[in-house]
Amino acid sequence: MEENPERRFRLRQDAEIVGYMRKLSARMVLYSIDGFWWRGLKPEYNEVDEYTGIRDRNNRYIYEWDILEFKIDPDADYQKGVVLWEGRQKVFGIKDINQGSFIPLFVEGIAMFNSRELKVFSHLFLNPELKDRLGVRD
Repeated sequence: MEENPERRFRLRQDAEIVGYMRKLSARMVLYSIDGFWWRGLKPEYNEVDEYTGIRDRNNRYIYEWDILEFKIDPDADYQKGVVLWEGRQKVFGIKDINQGSFIPLFVEGIAMFNSRELKVFSHLFLNPELKDRLGVRD
């Protein structure tokens, strides 16, 4: 059985979300302004955030640059983190805002988080002071 090659992206004009993109194949690309209705009309954008492959407890797609509440242990308190791409390991993960630790979302194909323990509440591109504090670059 062949794995689904679809990839999803959030499209932005600087800090404003202007739409979404789905790459179904090398030749089939669809766009949407709301993530619901898809068509071939490409919106104007200058930033692209990649979908991580998981959703949060509200069934929202989680993209890089999302700020979320998370827990690894269901009995622990929620922590705040930012979803980032780690270039050396070539993985998406959550960088804990307070501790600075980085936890990959997947290790050898196994999800490290339960979707019920994740909740997106903001985006790093809307919080430049946090971006500076974490030392994150585009």
